[in-house]
This record gives sequence, structure tokens and C-alpha cells, in this order.
Amino acid sequence: MNKPFTFENLNIVMPKRKSNSHKGINGKVLVIAGANGLGGAGIMASEASLYSGAGLVSLYTHESNVKASLIRNPEVMTLGISEFFQISEKFNVILYGPGMQKDEWSNKMLEHLHNLPKESKLIIDAGGLQHIKDQNRTISNEIILTPHPGEASNLLGISISEIQKNREETAKIISEKFNASCVILKGNKTVIYLNQSKEIYICENGGPELSTGGTGDVLSGVIAALLGQNLSIHEASLLGVAVHAKAGEIYANKYGEIGLNATALIPIIRKLLNK
Repeated sequence: MNKPFTFENLNIVMPKRKSNSHKGINGKVLVIAGANGLGGAGIMASEASLYSGAGLVSLYTHESNVKASLIRNPEVMTLGISEFFQISEKFNVILYGPGMQKDEWSNKMLEHLHNLPKESKLIIDAGGLQHIKDQNRTISNEIILTPHPGEASNLLGISISEIQKNREETAKIISEKFNASCVILKGNKTVIYLNQSKEIYICENGGPELSTGGTGDVLSGVIAALLGQNLSIHEASLLGVAVHAKAGEIYANKYGEIGLNATALIPIIRKLLNK
């Protein structure tokens, strides 16, 4: 049975911070993203994590993106890497894939998927979805996959029209095929499939204002931050999708459906999460 939900009717509360709280206990998120020429994806994802409450955010990216990241968000610990770089056990959430493509740098990043800290939760988005399709080894970490219909089409080898006709079933098949704890099939009425409970949720928030480049990068960054703050995969996925979609509605109500830039969502999301 499908379960529709909205930001307004979700009963998910952000953990209340203790008075002696410190950055080390509010989530340590690593974003591995941004090939040469696609640095904005990693920058947007890491900024979204920062604004959504992660205590510490790091970005491993192509060296050409480091300056732009530090200018935009000096709070994000940005490292330019050109090959596999050992991931510290300190990261409890890893977001992999925004701004990756079929190039030498992106292919070198693939090794990270097989050298993850055991307890880290993993979100795979965008170009990283091609890597999970191509790789032959099983990833033991808990995984959230966040494809849009085109990426889902590539993962399953069927047409986008077939995907759109059977969105709920598509999310379920992707989850089973790639052993993912959760699949978020983006688009109009975003579908969330949870593998353990076999539940399907459909978000009623959001509209065509979100159909612009970078909104998916922002969404994955938000979910990473929520996971880092000890929300479950169930809670982080539903709240992340809902707050992202609600932010789109707020933008559209103020400015209209045309011309949303993805980073405009981030301060709105921060305000909603603080309510």
C-alpha cells in the first residue's frame, strides 16, 4: 500500500541539541564529488549538508574545484584529490557521485566504494549511480540510491516512459537489484521505497519549479546531514525529500515556477528544519 506524505504531516522531529553540544557529535559528512568542470555539484551538496545541520562537512573533489569551494564555503574542509585517498573512520555518512562523469578522475574515485568505513551510511547519487551499475563487488554498507527517471532507466536498461508508468515498482526493483536500503526515485511525486519494511511513500509536496539543474545535489546533501544527526534512513529520507520539496513550493509561491536556482533552496531548508 502506497503512503502519501507531506512536509506538514510528517511526525519526524530533528534531535534536540544539548547545551554542551559540539561539532563532533552533530554528524561528520564526507562528500566525494565534482569532476573537472562539474565542481558546482559537490559544492552545492556540501553546502546543503552544512546548512542542514551537519557538524563537520568535508569535500573530496577534483583539484580544480578547491578554490571555488573554499571561497563559497570556507567552513567545508575541501581537499583536491587525484586518486584514491583513504577515508577516515570518523565519517558516519558518505555522499558519493554528484558531478561525476565518464572520465579518468571519476573512474579513479570508484575505489572509494570498496574501501568504506564499516559503519558509514552511503548515499549514491548522479554519476555515482553509473559506478554502482558497473561494479561487480557487493557493498556491505547501508545504501540510499537517489536516481531521477533517466538514471533509473540506465540502471535497469528500460525506457524512461516505462519508468514513469511504474514508478513505485521501479524503485522496488532498483532496491532489490543493488541491495539498497532505500531508493528515492525523484520527479513529480517523488517515490521512496524502504527495503527492510517494503514500504512505499509518495511525496505530495513540490512542483515543476524544482526541475532545474542542481536540485538533486542539494537533496542528497540534505539527506546526508540528516543521517549524520542520527536520524534513521527512514526518517532522513522522508524528511529530506519533504523539506526539499516544501522549500521549492515556498520559492514558487514567492517568485513563481520559473528561474529557481538550486542554492536558493538551501537557506529555506535551514529555516524549515529549525522550526
